[in-house]
Formats: sequence, structure tokens, C-alpha cells
Amino acid sequence: MSEEGKVTIEFIFSDTCPDCPPAKELLERVVPEFQDVEVKYLEARDSPELIEKYDITHVPTVVINEKVVFVESLTEKKLRETLQEFLDG
Repeated sequence: MSEEGKVTIEFIFSDTCPDCPPAKELLERVVPEFQDVEVKYLEARDSPELIEKYDITHVPTVVINEKVVFVESLTEKKLRETLQEFLDG
């Protein structure tokens, strides 16, 4: 688990996924506006343990504090709301 008040995002992607680059760009644009949020970018084929742990079948997958939050679709509005919820505890 992450430290109190901190949020850890695991962004699981594939180089061959057409939806992954826009989702990554969205994270890169939005996350810096929030304090205490760290993002780890993880290529799916290099992370078999995460694929199994979170039962990932589609990418991009966004895991926040060890909870799968977004699969395949990610919107700016929902990302902002979700990050704020996690930060507020």
C-alpha cells in the first residue's frame, strides 16, 4: 500500500495498443496538477506479475493504490474526480 495521503498510479500499457498513447498523454497532463501522486508506466509484456495480480485482460489499465480503476477508457473528468477521491481518502 502507499503511504498515508499519497497516491500511486500504475499505468499498464502495450506498445501496440492504439488507445494507450492518448491515455498516457492524459495522465502526463493531469497528474502534475496534483500533489503526492506518483505514476509508474509499465509495459504489459514486461509486467507478467501485475497482469496476473490484477487479472488484466485489456490495456490501457490504470491501477490506483492497488485498485483497478480504469480499463481501456479514461476521460479527463473522471481521472480528476478519481484522483481527488483517493487524495481525500
